[in-house]
Amino acid sequence: MEPMIYQLAPEKALSILDVIENYGVVSVDVDNAASILDDMLDSNAEKLHYARRILDDGNVDKAVLVVRDDTGILVIKMENVVEIRVTVRDYSRLIEEFALNQG
Repeated sequence: MEPMIYQLAPEKALSILDVIENYGVVSVDVDNAASILDDMLDSNAEKLHYARRILDDGNVDKAVLVVRDDTGILVIKMENVVEIRVTVRDYSRLIEEFALNQG
């Protein structure tokens, strides 16, 4: 199956991240090149809290929802330093509720 990519405005990506737990979070990865704290976090809840805190301090450069292999992955990149990836199970409901369009 070819991946489907939904481009997101920064504001929409932040809105989705605020309620992402409602869509069955499978995993959360935060890669912050400017800090080692992201490597010390264990739970998805801790990683989401950290991701939200980082995003409060900076600008989102790029955000997409990638659907592939029956999962949706929200990818947010910030200032070429931080990359946040949240994998969700119920991506189809997320797409519907946020009226996302492919492309």
